[in-house]
Amino acid sequence: MRNWIIFMLLAMTASCAENGQQTEQEAADAASVQLIRNATVKIRYAGKTILVDPIFSEKGGFRSFIGVNKNPTVHLTMPVEEVMEGVDFVLASHSHIDHFDRPAAEAIGDSLTLYIQPADSTYFLTEFGLTNTAVIEDKVVIDDVTIHRTGGSHGRGMVAERMGTVSGFVLQAEGHPTVYIMGDCIWDEETKAVMSQYNPDWVIANTGGAIIPPLSVTDGTLIMNERDVVRMINEMPATCRMIAVHMDAID
Repeated sequence: MRNWIIFMLLAMTASCAENGQQTEQEAADAASVQLIRNATVKIRYAGKTILVDPIFSEKGGFRSFIGVNKNPTVHLTMPVEEVMEGVDFVLASHSHIDHFDRPAAEAIGDSLTLYIQPADSTYFLTEFGLTNTAVIEDKVVIDDVTIHRTGGSHGRGMVAERMGTVSGFVLQAEGHPTVYIMGDCIWDEETKAVMSQYNPDWVIANTGGAIIPPLSVTDGTLIMNERDVVRMINEMPATCRMIAVHMDAID
């Protein structure tokens, strides 16, 4: 998807560049979200370009999860080189293969820092040989951007136990909107608490309602489905807006 999804126009009161204020195009260039595929998102925020949960495998490059189709089920929307262009650092919400794969590790190499959750402190080294990882225990400050790591549940009951630990991230910078990258988390008391604590202007939510038979029959989906999304929108502050991703790329 080559078009940028614009999530911020800082120049709400600006009308012209002559007055030293941002034009709409300048604001768009300053902050935007680009969906690449699944949960792979490229974010321009406060002068930084951030890549989230990269998977670069070719269509059908790795196993099916439920015996239907090999994954990913669709091609990348652009060359890997174009995805990586201008990236300052990478965030990995967790280590599942639909959020980080070997082609992504090869593309990142040792040139960029990969920020990860504590539960994955050794995984990326042992699995991919990556030595450029940095664990976010609570938060990290990168120039003008503060990144808070948040928790959540990758489903309910036995589903959540099987999926393991996952994280989200909150981006904050002075003069910029607060952005909550929700990760593979359901809408529950923990994610509601994140909303209350940070009061984000935008939420990037992993949706699509993935299932694992037969566990999902009793415990529900791994991530939010359409009903969960509607409930979340109805319950979150009216000032917050949602960008839905993680759909139509994994079986």
